[in-house]
Amino acid sequence: MITLDNCKWLPKIVECKDYNKWNEYLDILYSIFKKDFIYSKPIFEGKGVNFRKAPMDGKYEHTFIHLTHKDEFHKSSDPNDRIPDPRRAERIGWNRAIIENYKCNESCKNCEKILYFEEYYKKNVRAYFLFKGVKFLVIIEKRQNYNLLITGYYIEYDNAMEKYIKKYEKYKMQKTPLT
Repeated sequence: MITLDNCKWLPKIVECKDYNKWNEYLDILYSIFKKDFIYSKPIFEGKGVNFRKAPMDGKYEHTFIHLTHKDEFHKSSDPNDRIPDPRRAERIGWNRAIIENYKCNESCKNCEKILYFEEYYKKNVRAYFLFKGVKFLVIIEKRQNYNLLITGYYIEYDNAMEKYIKKYEKYKMQKTPLT
């Protein structure tokens, strides 16, 4: 298992020291999000990675809320009906770093590298970046002129990790690329 000290490019976790000050903490995370996705964009396969702005949740864009909150039971049709997720939130800086470094050639100790795979979602292809060693997944959707950041989150449960590993193994066995 990789640790944060082993990886040469993965940003440090930004912990919330006082959950009574969650809104102040969100502002700190939002400054990281703005730096990573608003003021400049990561590039994937020669195209910028954009994000969903609407529907806004107060002053925050939809994607920012997706990267810091979860819909635990997937029962709401309201995209802003999400609850804070400290594990997602404290790793917000990992999203851009993983997109930009998924082909990492560093020889970090005990690193299993990022598993990259694709699958169709409706009419588009989604790219998955599974950093198994730190239990984190980033998903972007390939579009004609850009890429769209869908989400990124910490994988809490072993069965979820196993599901993504099976998808990766199936993708590796394909004879032709999706796009």
